Amino acid sequence: MKKKWIGWLAIPFVLVIWFIISAQYPSYMFPSPIDVMHEAGTQWEKGEIQSHIALSLKRLGIGFIISMFLAFLIGIIAGASRLFRQFLMPIVTYFQATPPMAWAPLLIILLGLGDAPMIAVIIIASFFPILINVVQGMNQIPETHIRAARSLGAKGWKLAIYVYLPEIIPAAISGITVGFAISWRSLVAAEMIGGNAGIGYFISFNGQIGNASSVLLGILLIGFLALILDFLLLRPIQKRFASWAIR
Repeated sequence: MKKKWIGWLAIPFVLVIWFIISAQYPSYMFPSPIDVMHEAGTQWEKGEIQSHIALSLKRLGIGFIISMFLAFLIGIIAGASRLFRQFLMPIVTYFQATPPMAWAPLLIILLGLGDAPMIAVIIIASFFPILINVVQGMNQIPETHIRAARSLGAKGWKLAIYVYLPEIIPAAISGITVGFAISWRSLVAAEMIGGNAGIGYFISFNGQIGNASSVLLGILLIGFLALILDFLLLRPIQKRFASWAIR
């Protein structure tokens, strides 16, 4: 059997364990896979679950794009300016040590319910891992590359686009991968605390009304959507720009 198929064995293993555990409890407390599949069909027919998924993915996309733009911009400036980097890094260390979800209650108070506080949580969660890796990538650029580009007339934004950006991409990909995982978890948690829609809200609401099947469905969707995004988006980016990091 090829090694790449070994991972798929985890699916039947988990299902067997799930069936065994669910057999020990009433279905309203711990539903079986069949119960959850039936609930998924019901929610799909109602059209409710699709709207929650779409909203969470929209929030994730907007927040992550803003976060990457800011992290690349500030990271390149910090990497190019030693003085700015020395000023910035203590601030980064402080915020990096603060859980993103610690900001959620304050953001909800300031921005109200809806998309704004959820997007803000995503930006906070993903910005710092990407920024740190961008700065590290800048520090690893050979000085000879920079001098050669400057000798050819590159400076300012041309130096950033044609030298800095291509050189930092492999390091930045690692930060993007970590930032994505943190931001996805933070988004779901924020939606559970103060969201009015989304996967996190779907789980929280159904937990309050005692619908265990929908709660488990929402939990499964969190991991399933992360896997889809990883296979369709993150891994192709890694293979294209940072194949050295994949083993």
